[in-house]
Amino acid sequence: MTGRRTVRQHIFRSNALMVSVVLAFFLAINLVVVGIYFEAIEGELKHAIEGLADEEQLERMIVQFTMQRESLLLLFFADALICVTVLMFISRLFMGRLSARIMEPLEALTEGAERIRQGELTQEILYVGDAEFENVCGAFNDMQRHILREQEKNRKYEKARTDMIAGISHDLRTPLTAVRGTVKGMLDGVAATPEQQRRFLETAFRRTGDMDVLLRQLFYLSRLETGNMPLSLQMTEISALIGGYVKDRRAMFAENAVEITARTGEIRVELFIDPGQLRRIFDNLLENSRKYAEVHPLKIEIALTRINRGVCLRFSDNGRGVPEEKLPYVFEEFYRGDESRGQKDGNGLGLYIVKYLTEAMGGSVRAENREGFSVYIELPTACAKRLKMTARVRKFWKPCGEPGTV
Repeated sequence: MTGRRTVRQHIFRSNALMVSVVLAFFLAINLVVVGIYFEAIEGELKHAIEGLADEEQLERMIVQFTMQRESLLLLFFADALICVTVLMFISRLFMGRLSARIMEPLEALTEGAERIRQGELTQEILYVGDAEFENVCGAFNDMQRHILREQEKNRKYEKARTDMIAGISHDLRTPLTAVRGTVKGMLDGVAATPEQQRRFLETAFRRTGDMDVLLRQLFYLSRLETGNMPLSLQMTEISALIGGYVKDRRAMFAENAVEITARTGEIRVELFIDPGQLRRIFDNLLENSRKYAEVHPLKIEIALTRINRGVCLRFSDNGRGVPEEKLPYVFEEFYRGDESRGQKDGNGLGLYIVKYLTEAMGGSVRAENREGFSVYIELPTACAKRLKMTARVRKFWKPCGEPGTV
């Protein structure tokens, strides 16, 4: 601060200048008044002198007038000096109080900035006083909380990326080891018969398929997050889409003990969505149920419900569900419900992609245990989407009810 003007100095100089200008103005007025007063006395003196013949008395009157004028001037300037001194002293006192009042929040902000520089973001500024400074301190606290949230988000994201690298290494190593072992077994002549060779080759082919699925999901996620896969939104009748999807998947899993049904009732609603991406959402949910439901046969149901300003899709299975304490995290990137990656195949991307795509189409998603694992996808109608896009529309939606209800 050395060599630079401070707030205290600025306040003192401004106040001193204000007092000086006011005093100079009143001093000038008083000087004019005194001048008029002296002229009046001189006039009276001249009038009195004209009638005097005694020179001694005349000289005495002149001396008396001169002393009176000098005394009055001296008294006037002494009074002005005293007034200036008193006003400056009082101004200094009030300036000190005002300066302390202003410097308190400024010093608190300076200390807060220093704490942020040192990485301390949990202590907020506690200031109660002038409304303007309270607003500034409140804005500073909001900024600090925002930085703290962003740091926490970045920390979680970095941890997720670290876990992703470890997870991908494991998920790729497992099928790669199986393929390598299969090829080595065939080279060593372990598979001597055509049946054994075919079984070995089928195992290797299935494992390469697992690797291909993982790589395609990672590539797909990368394109989503970098904005290289825009949505192709179009008016789509949701009941027809669900019916077509269920029909296709029934044929695909006819021999795999997977029963998939749809309940859409008489609901006929057109949504402004990307039908291809909605099918991908269903595929991810179906694959998630196949991996984690642990039930035979697996029963999947897609139920359609009308809600305020949109529809709710409930995708549910009859599996074992998810532990309640883990439900809030199932849609996080790279999250896996089982801490040991050796227990289940999976990479923690499927449900994250479900959430990402749902929100990209203006909807919301949540999960709960309901005689199995259920995922609720809420999507706005085209009219509601035009009125309130993405997060804004959610506050107008009612929770999902039973299929066919409003």
